[in-house]
Amino acid sequence: MHQVPDGAAETAQVRARTVICAGLATLFAALGGGTAAAHEPWVTEFDDGLTTSVGAWGIAAAGDGNLWFTEDTSNVFARITPSAVITDFPDAVLGGGPRGIAYGPDGNIWIAEAGGNGAIARVTPDGGVTEFTTGLTPGDPWDIAAGPDGNLWFVNKNPAVVGRITPDGTITEFTGGLSASSEPSAIVKGPDGNLWFTETASGRIGRITTAGVITEFTSGLSGSDAPTDIASGPDGALWFTLNADPGGIGRITKAGDVTIYTDGLTADSAPVGIAAGPDGALWFTESASPGRIGRISTSGDITEYSGGLTVDSAPWFIAPGPDGNMWFTENALLGRVARITLPPVLKPLSADQISEGSARLRARVRPNSQATDYYFEYWKALDTTQNTETAYVGNGYDFETVSTVVQDLEPGTEYTFRVVATNDSGTSSGPERTFTTSVPPASEPPAVEPSPEPQPEPEPDFGKTVVAEPEGSVRVKAPGGGWESMDPGSELPVGATFDTRRGAVSVTTAGCRGRRQTGKFGGGLFTLRQPRKACGRVDVYLRGGSFTACRHAGARRSARRAVASAVRRVRRLWGHDNGGRFRTHGRHSQATVRGTRWVTVDRCDGTLTSVRQGAVAVRDFVRHRTLLVRAGHSYLARSRAALRRAHRRQR
Repeated sequence: MHQVPDGAAETAQVRARTVICAGLATLFAALGGGTAAAHEPWVTEFDDGLTTSVGAWGIAAAGDGNLWFTEDTSNVFARITPSAVITDFPDAVLGGGPRGIAYGPDGNIWIAEAGGNGAIARVTPDGGVTEFTTGLTPGDPWDIAAGPDGNLWFVNKNPAVVGRITPDGTITEFTGGLSASSEPSAIVKGPDGNLWFTETASGRIGRITTAGVITEFTSGLSGSDAPTDIASGPDGALWFTLNADPGGIGRITKAGDVTIYTDGLTADSAPVGIAAGPDGALWFTESASPGRIGRISTSGDITEYSGGLTVDSAPWFIAPGPDGNMWFTENALLGRVARITLPPVLKPLSADQISEGSARLRARVRPNSQATDYYFEYWKALDTTQNTETAYVGNGYDFETVSTVVQDLEPGTEYTFRVVATNDSGTSSGPERTFTTSVPPASEPPAVEPSPEPQPEPEPDFGKTVVAEPEGSVRVKAPGGGWESMDPGSELPVGATFDTRRGAVSVTTAGCRGRRQTGKFGGGLFTLRQPRKACGRVDVYLRGGSFTACRHAGARRSARRAVASAVRRVRRLWGHDNGGRFRTHGRHSQATVRGTRWVTVDRCDGTLTSVRQGAVAVRDFVRHRTLLVRAGHSYLARSRAALRRAHRRQR
């Protein structure tokens, strides 16, 4: 979620909120009492529980299954659930002017505050706020995004600065190579391991490496285009909005080649926010009167929607929600949060149970939180398409596997099929797949049921993908995505997060020289990373849990309660491997293993590593030393607070 230039912000200060034409509402009522037109994306607006005149600004999905957004005119941030329950956190940010918002790698929400001299705020999932200003040039922090290096990156609009803040609040700023007075307004993690940002005043797109090297791109842009928001696209390029008239949607490759799209876009519509949707397209807002939501495919085809949207509500920034739909803020008077629903998302699966005259057609369907029906189309070459009976898949927001058996097929014949699914937001047709029915035997031996066609086994790719095999109930979340149930033999990107609290997962990775290794993990949440320079080592980072209760571990209380509080377990993860190279990262230590069974537990008083088999090299982050822990032994890497308490007791 990234921000608009001053011109657009000043225009938005004249906030008007009008009621949808009564005649249009009467027409919808006459058509059956519903609000949504048949089978097209539709907007629903929410303000119940929202502070009035909020100037809703940035919005982002978080790891708690909700969306969080900022309200720049009231110094408020808020949380909204997929079922539209809003919780405001008033007077929580002292710096004022909360704008850009992002979900951090540390499980917290991060906000750029443009009020006063500016600040960067860290918000815990329960709403606790810490503001950071040390090292920050006084100005207007405008937007913030999670970087590929485990830190947060932000842009300061005036003066022009790109900054980095670590999860513990250490700020570093970069200006070398950045044009003065360029007014950076948005920043996002790119597909190339760098950060990309817009420069509204100078009409440039910028790139900054995690080492702070800045490159600016101007080819294909004019100084008056006002690039405003930027997002990583599903095609490996960056997409951005042009807010200045006549407006446009831009695409820039990793090499800096720019293409501007305007066909299908209403002139002078002032596009603001843009984000990648779950349907493989980009969705954007048009803030100028009367206001619209736009969709652009990666080939540049633009479609605009306004059904259900209040006139002159100034759609502002937009983000994909955990329910499979797109959510956006409205910056006009009163301000609201709104959702635009999407058609079903489809994934193909191969046909199975293939015989001479029948086959089972399969696919995966995500209803996007709307009642969804589906059927299969199938045909042979130069023949009429046939449809299976329509069936109901549900109204959830997880992928569901659907299947239908088709009969009366011709033996030894190739057929093509695809799934078609419909909800109130539209109809989606899946990719085509083919299968060939079996050839009847020459003689008349007893019929033998043919085996399913073998499918290629997924393979890990060094530094890019891993292959995971779940046991029990395991969920997974790809970088930038939402939680999904795991399928056996899933091929997942490096950086995926696993929830194995009710199961376990075996992870197979590839090294830089092709050697494979497998480790099994369970009992907690963790993220996998594979640094290329380590040539195959896999880093496992413990995730989840709340250390809030640990703040009072050292408070004056009875000895028994003090000990119980100190050893409170926040999160844990067990693992074992057979000669692989794995390193688990807790809060206060890391454990490097080969051919070992071990458990890592983050507690209030430190990180405990227990070895069941083999040996583990434990690196203590606080004492800066490495110890070899053998089977049957444990090592507690105490937190700084725990060490201080121990020293006081020794006195």
